Amino acid sequence: MKWLALLLTLIACTCFAAGNGVRAAEQDGYAPLYGEIKPLSAGDTIYVWTKQRGRSADNRFIAVQTLQGITARTDRPWLWIDVGDNTFTDYLTKRYDIRFDRRYAKDFDSLLSKLKPFTSGRYVLYDMQDRPSISAATTMAGLLDAVAIDVELEDIAQAKGYQQAIDVRGKDCRWVYDNYRDQLNDHAIIVHTNSYREHPSVGYLRDWGPALKALDWWYDDEKLSSEVYSSITPCSPVYGWQDPTTSDEGLTVKLHSQEGLYQVPSDWMVNLSVHAAMGPAMKDRTFKQKVERNPPEKENDVHYVTFIMSDMDNILTEIGTNSFYSNRSFYANQHRGEFPMTWGMAPSLVELSPAAVDMWYNAATANDAFVAYCGLGYFYPSESPAMSKHVDQLSGFMKRADLRTLLLIDRLMPDQDLAQDYSKHAKWFTNMDQVRGLFYLEYVRYAPHDGKIFWFDGKPMVTARFDFRDEAFYSAVRRTPQSLADSINDLPKDPSRPDGYTFVTVHAWSKGMDDIYETIELLDDDVKVVQGEDFIELIHSNLKPESARKAK
Repeated sequence: MKWLALLLTLIACTCFAAGNGVRAAEQDGYAPLYGEIKPLSAGDTIYVWTKQRGRSADNRFIAVQTLQGITARTDRPWLWIDVGDNTFTDYLTKRYDIRFDRRYAKDFDSLLSKLKPFTSGRYVLYDMQDRPSISAATTMAGLLDAVAIDVELEDIAQAKGYQQAIDVRGKDCRWVYDNYRDQLNDHAIIVHTNSYREHPSVGYLRDWGPALKALDWWYDDEKLSSEVYSSITPCSPVYGWQDPTTSDEGLTVKLHSQEGLYQVPSDWMVNLSVHAAMGPAMKDRTFKQKVERNPPEKENDVHYVTFIMSDMDNILTEIGTNSFYSNRSFYANQHRGEFPMTWGMAPSLVELSPAAVDMWYNAATANDAFVAYCGLGYFYPSESPAMSKHVDQLSGFMKRADLRTLLLIDRLMPDQDLAQDYSKHAKWFTNMDQVRGLFYLEYVRYAPHDGKIFWFDGKPMVTARFDFRDEAFYSAVRRTPQSLADSINDLPKDPSRPDGYTFVTVHAWSKGMDDIYETIELLDDDVKVVQGEDFIELIHSNLKPESARKAK
């Protein structure tokens, strides 16, 4: 414990160089995802504020988050918002000696006073009933180091000595962009709803824009939105979820991908600025998985199957409130460790929350393997014009996170089918030295390719054979453990053939570890479950690229 605390203190003493805006903070050709957030040090104390339930309390929630994001950048993280899950705070205390003080847990007014010295002492006035002003206030809070204050809270802010910096009632994100674009971070953007009618997550993710001085955008004009997105440096993240120009996930990600950006799903995120403060504190840290990497044994008359949990490009599954880590359906499940299982890991977490990567890996068993999920974020490789920069940054993140396999999601259907000419997109990843192989999912219908294996640059790209989920809307879906086990048991028991291998994608929003365990109990003795890295190595060992190309 003491040596870890000392190490973190020594690392944290090397403070992140601020420079003139985020543009000056680029290192090795890209800006760190944690921007100018200051590092946490061992022994630091963070004040805890408890979020009240109900939409009516969101104005305080938003104010505290903007205060949280500003102080993380101007001094260091001073605030943690308690939303009912202590998993990560307990880990920070145990592993890194970060302390949490609850004296202001229910005292909004005193909290404003306590942290005022780390702000400009001003506030941005908005109106919760004026939805566009929420977006404008979130951005302006970051640019002015001022707390976002709803009209109902203005008397409290003034009583605590804050002065009005600007009134954004009647203004929106377009007004901010038109008047302040030169002051905005051009390495990140937040695209997050301000309408409860569209999504109830309006009050969340309000620390991150102020922490990065990034634009909070929600505007229903595709042409203007494309202009805004094109102003962001290629290979930069889009935080939040969806896009006001479309209600379709696939079209949203396609739009962002075409601008060279990638999505970091995070609409319900809280405390991201605290997570990211471990980025500069641990910027030289590398991580190691617990899986054993011995050459696989040569076996005959068996069928290999691997299970990979879906949707783990979404950082909420890894660091959100009640994440998969603390959920009994997933990482906290009683059966974890009893069979080989593959989890996703968002590579960007090595900068957005390296302590969480450490937490997941430290708790892993030898049966828990991790695959890099989607690249730097959720994007479609076939649409992106920034692939060279993307894989360059991704390579560094994957090396730090000890990731050797990569799961891709793309959106080819219904316009085209996956074929050998996908090599022009896959080569960006197969040219990465540490990547041993790829897994592939199609958007919406994850598994339309019957488990086909493609070979690019001597490395396999394996498509999902079955989609394990509740909703049976296409033929590859298996809804029950019995139907999935029966389908796998019927497949050839011959590892020298491509159809001797099955990749099952497990739909996280309808299936969990208990369902996988029940399925495995129903498999024949000559069906062998392996984790994802071993699955790829077995394909390398047993299949020739030529035979895989001829797979049906």
